[in-house]
Amino acid sequence: METDKHEELRQMTERVLGMEMKTPKDFELLAGEIFQKTRKQLSVSTLKRFWGYVGHREEEKARLSTLDILSEFIGYQNWTTFCQTDTQMTDDSGTTASRFLFAKEQNVGAHILLRWQPNRQVTIRYEGEDLFTVVESINSKLRPGDTFRCSHIVEGLPLTMMGLVRNGGFPVNYVCGREKGVTFSIR
Repeated sequence: METDKHEELRQMTERVLGMEMKTPKDFELLAGEIFQKTRKQLSVSTLKRFWGYVGHREEEKARLSTLDILSEFIGYQNWTTFCQTDTQMTDDSGTTASRFLFAKEQNVGAHILLRWQPNRQVTIRYEGEDLFTVVESINSKLRPGDTFRCSHIVEGLPLTMMGLVRNGGFPVNYVCGREKGVTFSIR
């Protein structure tokens, strides 16, 4: 039973992150996203061991603190709460751990409205190949014409805009909704 819950925790974590753990960079990204959302750290090596990326999976050796942090990352209070809850990721009514928007599934020219606290609102346009352009920005440091890359958006999590470029300048990474995450709607 507990091994099944470990596997569910791995699957739900990947689902919230919007990607499978396949490469060392994936684990680095996950560690960063966990810290951004929970303000708690898990090392890349701990994550690799839990996923079985190095050696064998270590469910029986996984520390409670590791399980608690991963459970919190996917929206539960802690590991105990996660274990006591029916965590089926999908059921007949189609519920999921979070809403996702995958860039590759959008039509070129699609407009997406992003919102985050306090009172930020940005409309972006999909250009193809994971590239977006800021069309409108209200109460945000982002400006119309800024471009960035992003493969997916997970509602309720911070959004990292990779390689944000303004006026042909040097690319930087920018995080929206660092504290409480972003919401989105397709226009």
